[in-house]
Amino acid sequence: MQDIIIYLQPEANGLRVESTVLRAIRSYPAAEDVLNIVYMANLPGDFIIKNRIVEQHYALKIRFAREGKAVFTKAMRRRFESYFKTSFDLAEVVGAFQAKERLGLSAEKLFRHWVPGEEFTKIHRQSIKKIGKLYVVNYDVPALLKKNSSDTNIFVLILRSFLSFRRNHDLMDRIFRALADQEIVTDRMPLSYILHYSKGPFEQILDGLGYIYTEQDRRVSLGDLSFFGYLFECGCRETDVLAALHQPIMTFRTEKGPVERHLFDYTYEDSFERAFDKFQTRLPVS
Repeated sequence: MQDIIIYLQPEANGLRVESTVLRAIRSYPAAEDVLNIVYMANLPGDFIIKNRIVEQHYALKIRFAREGKAVFTKAMRRRFESYFKTSFDLAEVVGAFQAKERLGLSAEKLFRHWVPGEEFTKIHRQSIKKIGKLYVVNYDVPALLKKNSSDTNIFVLILRSFLSFRRNHDLMDRIFRALADQEIVTDRMPLSYILHYSKGPFEQILDGLGYIYTEQDRRVSLGDLSFFGYLFECGCRETDVLAALHQPIMTFRTEKGPVERHLFDYTYEDSFERAFDKFQTRLPVS
């Protein structure tokens, strides 16, 4: 079982997009006890700003967008050099906010600036786009923050799925096709421009804490999230889980030796049991 949290990106919110997504989900050939919407809400823009939901949810991406080169780990530096075939120390690696000023681009123009595929990569979920001589880290963050205003609501739902991961992907493809049929997206546009959905157990916890609220407008408690309930039964401490969500780039023990990974990528599409087993192999921060 997976509780997949789906929320629309700020620029995509609106009745037309919401209804298209819901129709695609409800028309998927699966019984209600196998695939069911168990929560649905529309978070008002002023509520999002007051509770700093976006800033907290994207805290790691924002940190990289602000500090750029300084927060890259040694492993991230090696991956950068391997991909771009250049020295990390000599490269002008800058956060998106600094890049915006140096390039004289607005947040939206920086976000929309197209580069060839070989000049873009992601390392531990932090995007790097080469523009001229600059390697811009998390180019999308300034636009993301700007688009969240008191006039922008966020539509969110929890989809409880007992489907296989393959069929969950099939459902997301169906949603994309439905949006394309309505000319809301184009073939060249990734689904992530329109909506986000959690792709693993730990990401489900982060998404739940960020976007799921009770009727009293209180943030959902960890105990109400199904995967955390499983972790708690396995003996995990709340402080350890919250620390991992705050700093998900960590080192894990493997048969081939220690490896640095982003926790969400490392547990991508894992079962609760498999994700817990991997979490137990994390090494303490030195």
